[in-house]
Amino acid sequence: MTYIVQSDLEDRIGASVLVAIADDSESGVLFSTNTPLARIIKDAESYVEGFLAPIYSLTALRALGTGAPNEVLRLCLDVAEAFAIKRHPEYIRGDWKSKLEFARRDLVDIRTQKTQLDITTSPEPAANVGGVVRSGDPDDTTPATKTFLDGMGIFLSL
Repeated sequence: MTYIVQSDLEDRIGASVLVAIADDSESGVLFSTNTPLARIIKDAESYVEGFLAPIYSLTALRALGTGAPNEVLRLCLDVAEAFAIKRHPEYIRGDWKSKLEFARRDLVDIRTQKTQLDITTSPEPAANVGGVVRSGDPDDTTPATKTFLDGMGIFLSL
């Protein structure tokens, strides 16, 4: 499922800052298997997928991995940065709540179709675009019999 990797987060917040935030063993070196770093990335990707899942195929997005649309990568990095600040706010200046709210607004815009991913092939168009809404048979103009779930078939006024 990985959309972003350690080098992406290093590019965003800096390698030395990332080491300060996620190197709990204080060895001065981060590895991609580093548990705090892996947790930040996994949590950020899960947060983003939570907004995208109802309208996009997660199977298609996950298959793209690090080649996913840049908008997915950017949003994952925005959320990961907020989570990194939340983990150790003394290493990065910024308010994690406002950064997370900024990313959440962007995700809500995608979810409500105000914006879309920066790609025209799969996974666009979103799963909720298109479809047919029908009401009865257009060739049969006979009104359908009204049926009430209470079995009475009528409403009584008291």
